[in-house]
Amino acid sequence: MTGTGTEMLCLSGAALGAIFGKLFFERQEPKVDPEHLMLMAQLQAQLKVQPKNLALASNKATRTAPTAPKQDAQAKDAELSLQVGSWEGFSMEDARKRSEALKGSFQEASPPEVLSSLQRGNARFWTGKAVRPEKSAFERRALIIAQFPSVAVLGCADSRVPVEVVFDQGLGDMFVVRVAGNCLDTSTSASLQYAVHHLKVKVLMVMGHEGCGAVKAAGLPIEQIEQEPHELATALKGMKEGLNEHRLNSIDDSRCRDREAVVTNVRRQVELLCEDDSLLEKVEKKELMIVGCFYEISSGIVDFLMEVSEMPYGKVKPQMVKEGASDGVQSRLEYKKDALPSSGKSKTELPDPDALPCKEDSLEIGMKFMGFGSHILNKGLQAYRADM
Repeated sequence: MTGTGTEMLCLSGAALGAIFGKLFFERQEPKVDPEHLMLMAQLQAQLKVQPKNLALASNKATRTAPTAPKQDAQAKDAELSLQVGSWEGFSMEDARKRSEALKGSFQEASPPEVLSSLQRGNARFWTGKAVRPEKSAFERRALIIAQFPSVAVLGCADSRVPVEVVFDQGLGDMFVVRVAGNCLDTSTSASLQYAVHHLKVKVLMVMGHEGCGAVKAAGLPIEQIEQEPHELATALKGMKEGLNEHRLNSIDDSRCRDREAVVTNVRRQVELLCEDDSLLEKVEKKELMIVGCFYEISSGIVDFLMEVSEMPYGKVKPQMVKEGASDGVQSRLEYKKDALPSSGKSKTELPDPDALPCKEDSLEIGMKFMGFGSHILNKGLQAYRADM
């Protein structure tokens, strides 16, 4: 703030940043996508924003104009407004209207569409085509009003696994909970419940990663784990309970064993999420997808291992099955809810922990839907398979 007498000039933080960046770092103006320009032009027209110092912005645009073909007049006006906006900002009323627009686009997206967007973002990342979406000063101001993340992620605290970067997402796009070993406890569970029930995220993801030190430490002998500080030892012992070490020890290749341990831990956390009836109600209403993933640091690729789905009517026991999963997802982890008359609550039945993804027996499902008794079904299947 400077001035003489009663005359003062007020500059916002964004304006100062733009001035110093230009004076000391000779920063070039970022390229603006034509479609973004058109959108902003329409928004400017709706808001009836009247930018100041348009002549200054026009001179600035002339000095830095690219040699590409000329854009139409509406796009040019939007570009000038954007350039002026980086100096003078937008009003909070404009930010509120922008926030409402963000909310509308968020509500329109379905869980499968959100999942597809994440898959495309990761593909851009590992192919070296990431766009690194960064919000403008105007969009950042709109984020003051509210946030509308479409996905919540339980990820690892490992410094090599920045979730937003891996999926090529920007500010306000993801609600990320990071903790060593991507494990559920009171605070992480509460954070994810907040994201689902209050922020209305469409996808709930558990993501493990290659070379996870927490999972590897959980596989150490219990005597060695107990030498760690109390809180760390407690966390590792809790993780160790779900690793199924008997099966893991049968894997000879160390790298395969480490990956399988991480995948087993991811599945365990997904299964723990399935114990929350409020989350499963969202899944049944198609308002939420729960998925488990594995991030390979060496390649940058995220493998979408499983998604949670209700067991189809007519089956006896939930399974890990390959059929019916969403595009890009390897399998479905089925669940079955059984009512408990004494308490009025329900118990969730999940596949056997050692079960691997398999193909469904379509004949068995078809016969069960037709209402055959279990003893007739078994005899029929045996006769059918004997003739094959």
